[in-house]
Order: sequence, then structure tokens, then C-alpha cells
Amino acid sequence: MPESRPGPSWVAARQQPDGGWGYGREPWTEPTALALLALLTEPGEHAPAVRAGTDWLRRALRPDGGWPPNPRVDRSVTWPTLLALLALTCSTGEPSTASVRWLLDTSGRETGLSFRLLQLFSASGTKDRGGFEGWPWYPGTAAWVAPTAMAIRALERTRTLQPPHIGRRIHERVQLGRDFLMARRCLDGGWNYGSSRPLGYEAESYPETTGAALLGLTGVPRAALERSLRRAAGELPDCRSVQGRAWLRLALASHAYPVPAGGNEGGNEGGITRDRAAPGRDITDTALHVLARAAEDGRNVFTE
Repeated sequence: MPESRPGPSWVAARQQPDGGWGYGREPWTEPTALALLALLTEPGEHAPAVRAGTDWLRRALRPDGGWPPNPRVDRSVTWPTLLALLALTCSTGEPSTASVRWLLDTSGRETGLSFRLLQLFSASGTKDRGGFEGWPWYPGTAAWVAPTAMAIRALERTRTLQPPHIGRRIHERVQLGRDFLMARRCLDGGWNYGSSRPLGYEAESYPETTGAALLGLTGVPRAALERSLRRAAGELPDCRSVQGRAWLRLALASHAYPVPAGGNEGGNEGGITRDRAAPGRDITDTALHVLARAAEDGRNVFTE
């Protein structure tokens, strides 16, 4: 039977012999990066596992500065790249400048002139408000909320570790990414996966993307996000997704937003509602659960 309260030790025990973590037997970049971040919530407790995981990420790094979903794929992809860059920065304090450049040079296809002209003259009513400088899941495709939010977090963690001219580029691009997120906010205050009007009418938000977007918007004045934070707090009690609950909890903790007592099953401590233990179904679910619990305890690796 799985442990009733899986934590960093549960994650460390499931590291594979080559240093990575996977969805099954084969290591992949996403679970390896998230597992490393989860281990870093207990600094010094899992040093050998952190070193082995960091070495795995370094070996998987491609010559162009990006990361593939797993080493058998010969193409850099946005989501694993931003997570790996974040994990490498947090674990070593030495982010890859090539990886930072790769992320800075990646944007949604909406940035292209042809797409912008199509949107300008479109009569479908699907236009979103605001700018276009978000990040896609996969290079050459449309920008989406979750990769944009996590790209912001990854770049923010590296900014002070880069040369001044790269730091200025990061600052500018992060602001454009935040503008993208604010422009894609739904009328209910949360976020959908990409467009707030995907079929010409206002869409409802989702817990996972609402949490991720708010995490990406850490540092934005509270007044501008009050409606969104209320939405996130309201979504938490009824959210049955382990990852959805984790992203919401990370977001609320990042903004020091209290959840009312009784907001979920775990009780209330100091105005912040504690989440019930997540089942140890897989590395990704458990790592996000660990990260959320740590953030509520004041150890948020996404924003430190």
C-alpha cells in the first residue's frame, strides 16, 4: 500500500538507477524536474538523489539549449525545457545561459505577422484582449497559459544570475508574459487553458490553469488579482484533481492569500487551510503535492 502521506522521501525512493524519474520505467524530463524540485523542499536531506537527478538533466540537455520530453526525442520542447531550467537553477544556482536564450527566443505563433493580421480582420469573435508574447507547449504553435506562467517563473529565478544584458531581456519578456496572462483572464477571474473566448463566447476557468497563472503572476499587485484569488480559493474545496489542488494551493501560498476555514478536508492552520494527503499515484502528482505543502510552510521553490 502507498504511504498515507507521501513526501520527499517517497519521491527519492523512486529515483531510477540513471538518476531520472519517469511516468513508468523510462525516465522523462518533466517528472525528473518536478521530483528534483520536490526534494529541494528539504535542503540537504536528499543530496545524493539531487546530484544524480541534476546529472541526468545535464546529460539530457540538447546542443540548442533546450530539453526534449525524454532523451529518445531529438527535438527541444518548451514545457520540459522550462521545468528543467527551473530545477537546474534551484539545485545548482548555475542556470544554462543557452537554455535561458532558448526560452527567450521561443514564443507563440501568434507573434507572427500573418497570424496577427488574421486576428485583426477576423469576424469570428474569437479575439482575445491584449498582447501576444506568451509561450507555447511546443515551438511553432500557439501560446498557452500554463507554459507561459511557468516560463515566467523559470526566467525570474535565473535573472539575477545572468549577465546584465540578458537580465534586461528577461525583465522585458517576463512583463510581456504577464501581460499575456492578464489578457487571457476569463470573466470569472480564473484562467482557461489558452483563450478566454475559444469559440466566440466567454469560457469558464479551470483549477490547474488558474493556479498556474496566479503562480506566474507572483509579484503583481494584490489589487489587480483580488478577483482571481477569490476564484482560486473558491475552486479549491470542490477540486478533485490532485494536480489541480496542488496548483491552486501553490498560487494561494505565493500570494499569501488565506483560505477560509473549512475550505478543504485538512483543517485550518493560521488562516491557511491544509490539504489532505495526496495518494502516491505517480511522481508528477506526488511532487506537486509536496511542493504545495512546502509552499504553505513558507518554502516555495517557485518564488524564492
